[in-house]
Amino acid sequence: MIARRHALGAGGLALLLAACQAPIAQRALPEDGTIDLLTLLRGKPEHSRFAAALAVAGAVPRLGLRSGAVTLFAPTNEGFNGLPAPVLALLDNPPSNPTEAQRALVQPIVFANAAFGLLRFQDIAARRNTVVTWDRARLRVQPSGTRTATLVREGVMPVAGRAPVTITRGDVLASDGVFHVTSGPVLPG
Repeated sequence: MIARRHALGAGGLALLLAACQAPIAQRALPEDGTIDLLTLLRGKPEHSRFAAALAVAGAVPRLGLRSGAVTLFAPTNEGFNGLPAPVLALLDNPPSNPTEAQRALVQPIVFANAAFGLLRFQDIAARRNTVVTWDRARLRVQPSGTRTATLVREGVMPVAGRAPVTITRGDVLASDGVFHVTSGPVLPG
């Protein structure tokens, strides 16, 4: 009888340990303007590289209601794959205190993919489909659907063999701005 109890107890312990090791389903964050941009991006694993880029570039203080609304063109992690290895290493393992050289590698990418103001698709259309980025470049947004578009940086020739950057899902609202999911980063000139 005692051996049977121990066997049941051991089996119950094994089940308990297995349950503890099972992955916990992550709750989807609301995209209705109740959560700030940085929290929303950090809560989406597919945008971890862009969230890291914001931190390494020193752009986090530019986010938040005190600084005013911001629009981000947020690439998915896969969209960064064509960038140089040193940049990818920084985004995959961001330092807690980036050096000036590390900031200089990432900051031009962040500034080319950010704009001041809350610019939803309807707001961009009202601006003749042109957005001025943090690095003062003009970004043409050519709609291809209700929440999709192609992005072209004025004055930059397309790279042969490289697909154009597209917005795959636009108007993701946050409390301090909006972001548009893109297929890759818009690269500075």
